[in-house]
Amino acid sequence: MAGNPGSYTGLGNNTWLLDGEQPALIDAGTGTPGHVQALAGALGGRPLARLLATHGHPDHVSGRPALVERWPALECWKWPAEGESGWRPLSDGQIVRAGDRALRVVFTPGHAADHVSFWDAGTRALYAGDMLIDGSTVLIPGSHGGGLRAYLDSLDRLMQLDPECVYPGHGNVIDRPGALMRQYVKHRLVRERQIRDLLAETGGDPDTLVARLYPALPEALRKAALLTVEAHLSKLREDMAGTHE
Repeated sequence: MAGNPGSYTGLGNNTWLLDGEQPALIDAGTGTPGHVQALAGALGGRPLARLLATHGHPDHVSGRPALVERWPALECWKWPAEGESGWRPLSDGQIVRAGDRALRVVFTPGHAADHVSFWDAGTRALYAGDMLIDGSTVLIPGSHGGGLRAYLDSLDRLMQLDPECVYPGHGNVIDRPGALMRQYVKHRLVRERQIRDLLAETGGDPDTLVARLYPALPEALRKAALLTVEAHLSKLREDMAGTHE
């Protein structure tokens, strides 16, 4: 655990240490001293060889400087994003070593434009970052680099892999990921239908839609709901544009 609990991170970020010949960490956390000390203890004096980031949101990558300070030879890998430095670029389909395993990079944008997942075909395990969260849905920040159409396409790609187990960026390990992914798709389609039905009445105003769709929403979660509604509206506009092409 990265030691960064909060309203958006739950109990805090998961980071996954794959030990072995080339010890690798999936996601960096936020650099809390306790997190770095726990990693060092687990490694027993051996260096951390590789950092693999699922995406560039601060709760997943801002711990990189603390990890590099502790292990100066650390290789840091991430899908490339404009304005970033200090990372080696990942590519779709690339094979990366993590511990004693070979993981395949799967490009899965939607929650973030630079999101990837890591697939262990031998164990059918998926390290999915913020693609899935047990007991909750995933935020799609439509005006902050997210996209609902891309997210649904990425979910479909992960369903085709048919993983047996998912190690997410937040929350519990997911033992029935196929059922959860199908539930996610159904939920998004229902929400899209609700928004479409309210368009004429609300004029498509995101604030009004949030008030109608989430009447008892705590204020702390209002921003997340607004971003999600904006993502749905963007997808509906894309659908309409495609219809008239």
